[in-house]
Amino acid sequence: MSELFYSASEAQLAESVFERLGHPGKYTAVQSVANTQVDFTGSNYGYGTVIVGESNAAGTITLSGGGNVNIAHLTVGTVYELSPTKIVESGDKTVYVFKRQQ
Repeated sequence: MSELFYSASEAQLAESVFERLGHPGKYTAVQSVANTQVDFTGSNYGYGTVIVGESNAAGTITLSGGGNVNIAHLTVGTVYELSPTKIVESGDKTVYVFKRQQ
């Protein structure tokens, strides 16, 4: 009688390690926003750290508790712990938004 051998793909193995052991860092995903609008509701819930990646970035960050932040007034490379519901970047420059581990 021969034995059956099952093998998982590398992607499945890597995914199961993070599912089993957890994510080691503070952030688990990143989205780049450049010359577009991204809503951070629904499947994008949990993104809460913003870093402006390039000078001359423009647009607004709408916060979950109300109010807006002008992206042009933020310093490139500085970590901002925010709770965005929407980011509109209109200067064709990159703004990074990181998903925080809960």
